[in-house]
Amino acid sequence: MNVILQRLLLVAVLAVALVGCGGDDDGGDTGAEPAVTQGSETTQGTETSLDDLHIAYASASDAIGIFKVVGDNLVTDAEKLGMKATRYDNNLDPQTAIRNADLMIQEKPDIIIDWNAIVSAAPAIGKKVERAGIPCLSVNQQIPGCHWFNLSNRQMGVDAADVLVPMAKERGWNADNTTVFMVIAAANGTEVNDGPRHFYISIAEELEGFTKVAPEDITPQTTVIGDHHGLQIDGKSSIEDAYTAAKNVIQTIPKGNNILLYGSDSDLSLGAFRALKEAGRDQQTLTCGLGATPEGLSQLRTNPQWMCEGALFLEDWPRYIIAEAVAILRGETPPDLTPAPQVMLTKETVDTYYDGNKVKLLPPLPTDAEYLSDTGVLQQLGPPEIEGLDD
Repeated sequence: MNVILQRLLLVAVLAVALVGCGGDDDGGDTGAEPAVTQGSETTQGTETSLDDLHIAYASASDAIGIFKVVGDNLVTDAEKLGMKATRYDNNLDPQTAIRNADLMIQEKPDIIIDWNAIVSAAPAIGKKVERAGIPCLSVNQQIPGCHWFNLSNRQMGVDAADVLVPMAKERGWNADNTTVFMVIAAANGTEVNDGPRHFYISIAEELEGFTKVAPEDITPQTTVIGDHHGLQIDGKSSIEDAYTAAKNVIQTIPKGNNILLYGSDSDLSLGAFRALKEAGRDQQTLTCGLGATPEGLSQLRTNPQWMCEGALFLEDWPRYIIAEAVAILRGETPPDLTPAPQVMLTKETVDTYYDGNKVKLLPPLPTDAEYLSDTGVLQQLGPPEIEGLDD
């Protein structure tokens, strides 16, 4: 899960008892009634016209803003397409997610779409859906046996490096005078921390003298790479934690060194940058954020050291999710991961995609997601327009 999403979930998830949720627990009927939006009636079978499709969707948690927005937009988009959409709330609870899988299966939809945020529940959900013989699509977190739609933290790290490396070269920055400063959320796993990891790896390949390492050599426990070529801290999941962690290690960065900074999300970059500024090191720093939060967009537009900001367009994910569901039902075999469209905004491009904090244009489909345009779903939904999408 991306750290932006993980940060929203962290407090709630820590309170969840996960024991016993990874097995083949058939669960039981909670008596909870799903929220149902009625479109046209559906029939089981091979018919795949949009009017005949019934999707069942489980949200990660409708108590958390961004997840509720995704659920609301998915139901609205399904209605526009004439589909029947049945909606459930996993409520950040593994047992609820498992019971919701039973309830969705009982509905006998054409496809189940599940945003299950609790990893331990995924094997049980996958077994249930597989036994039922219903196609399924997992969002963000993988569910065994289901197709998968998610962002790429790794690509964001590479894209941030691609923005900063030419600027560093132009300034004469190299391993003798520069430190790559990575801020991760150590508890959140490999996928989340792939951004800072591949940020360093990409820079080391392009700038002279940096110690080159393999991805597996940068773990959550890694602190220093080479002769201070890379410095990694755990910013946990907040601006304040990142600020404190950065403040405690700034003195270890060689005095006078330039700094290339990247965090697993914009808050982590913000916290570390604040500590660098207090230490008088901000003018020697170039940084990027991830999330296109209002503060991240503001920094990109106003802070001369904030050079890029990764945009994920989460609120627009439903159109891509529905398009993948339709492709699956029409017999297509998606790639192992259908990547969410994302873009690393720069000072020159931010206003192409955003009007203030509001999305006005979506980026082109990634190569592995181009098949989504063949369903016709994306052409029927909008605005915002998708850049380069054929009519």
